[in-house]
Amino acid sequence: NGKDIQDINMTIEIQIRQGESYYGLACNEGVRFPLTQSSRYEFDLRTYHSGNQASSVLLSTRGKYIYSDYPFHILVKKGIRTLEGKDILVKENGQTLKSAHQGLIRDFFHSDHRIPDERRFTRIQYNTWIERGWDCTEEKVLQYASSILEHGYPAGILRIDDCWCKDYGEWDFDPGKFKNPGKRVEKLHQRGFLVMLWCCPFVSPDSARFRSQESLFFRNKKGDTGISHWWNGYSAVYDRTLPEARSAFLASLSFLKEKYGIDGFKLDAGDPEYYPDDFEFHGIERSRQAKEYAALGEKFPLSELRVAFNNNLKGVAHRLRDKNHSWNEDGINTLIPDGIREGLLGYPYFCPDRIGGGRLLDFTKPDFVFSQDLYVRYAQAAAYRPRRQFSLMPYKKLDEEHLEAVKKAVDIHLKNSGLIVSLAKQSKETGEPIVKPLNYFYPGSAYDSIKDEFVLTEDFLVAPMVQEGTSREVVIPDGIWVDETGKQYSKGTYQIEVPLDRIPVFRKR
Repeated sequence: NGKDIQDINMTIEIQIRQGESYYGLACNEGVRFPLTQSSRYEFDLRTYHSGNQASSVLLSTRGKYIYSDYPFHILVKKGIRTLEGKDILVKENGQTLKSAHQGLIRDFFHSDHRIPDERRFTRIQYNTWIERGWDCTEEKVLQYASSILEHGYPAGILRIDDCWCKDYGEWDFDPGKFKNPGKRVEKLHQRGFLVMLWCCPFVSPDSARFRSQESLFFRNKKGDTGISHWWNGYSAVYDRTLPEARSAFLASLSFLKEKYGIDGFKLDAGDPEYYPDDFEFHGIERSRQAKEYAALGEKFPLSELRVAFNNNLKGVAHRLRDKNHSWNEDGINTLIPDGIREGLLGYPYFCPDRIGGGRLLDFTKPDFVFSQDLYVRYAQAAAYRPRRQFSLMPYKKLDEEHLEAVKKAVDIHLKNSGLIVSLAKQSKETGEPIVKPLNYFYPGSAYDSIKDEFVLTEDFLVAPMVQEGTSREVVIPDGIWVDETGKQYSKGTYQIEVPLDRIPVFRKR
């Protein structure tokens, strides 16, 4: 009934009303939302975040908002949402998704941060992962940077991904791969690049760091050092609820910044599923590790995170998890609904995944088929987002027609970076997402299920092509709108042509 519910270890049931939709929980679950009366859905934030940022939050298009400091389990069946967890608060503010979000910000998301380094929004990010993978050396990083400039792309933020160090936890350049890292970073700076390094909270077993800092790692219930099986093998894990463990990790990052001039860090991993059940959590749920990890990223304005939990409206950049090179299998089809979810859940300064997809094994498997059209549409889907990122550079794979379409998308992004910076500053002040669903400004169930359009402001609608082909359906909300070609539209649904070099944009008169 709109009143607070405060209890410990509680189970509550809430009826989803006719015409009501709910958003929330985990960013990577975007294609499965919104939840309605007909939904069948189950998710447990206590053990899994779907590989991305998460918040124990639900927002209704009828003004209701649900929040907890703790992760909870949800089951939606036959129009009933059953929540199990601790201190689950249920409130109402107005009758719309926007009013519910404003209530959530007022009561729980208090914005008290600086925005990330503005160069996050005005420069393009490049990542060595797809082209270099685990074979990352000093020479290959410099070659990657040189090729970017030689092909007419602007210097930006260059991120050196995994395998630049000898062991996980030994956060210094591998001398076998990087003979003079300080001079190489300086050379990249001279060419106009900012330099970031990939890091994780894992420590390779039997490394020097493992032997010297064993007291800082998770223990298992037998009292031994716990070992996690993650995507790159088996490692010990810093227990980031320990102040000494947080300090040790931060000291490693500060060393890299001071010795080599590193500008920022990609803090990867931290997912709760990499903490096995036999770890001793000392009464603190494993989701808290993602929260503590994300908090470390706030120490470095040019850092980026893939995972977080209830780190709402903090001054750190986030990104969507690695996506497939696919039209509809956790690929380009997820970029808009997942990005919308990031903003609503309190992570507004986000970046879509690497253009063309970010799963290295996609590009290396024997039956892989590369689609030039898909690569272009990935670039276009990122053009009006807060940030954009390349890994596999377009000139490696595209013919002239497709290259020109990508360059046009890059130009559009750079041209609109001032708008994005202003929206980022507004988000810092108000908590409002940068990328929003149509029903944020235009309430009505007709707009609740739209997953391939978004609005930046009340009068700025973007409808990129995120499906195969050259035509798509566009829903235009109330008012008179004009597209980038000058064609006028009123409220309704239209089938429009979207040739390879077009990103449909509509401005309200």
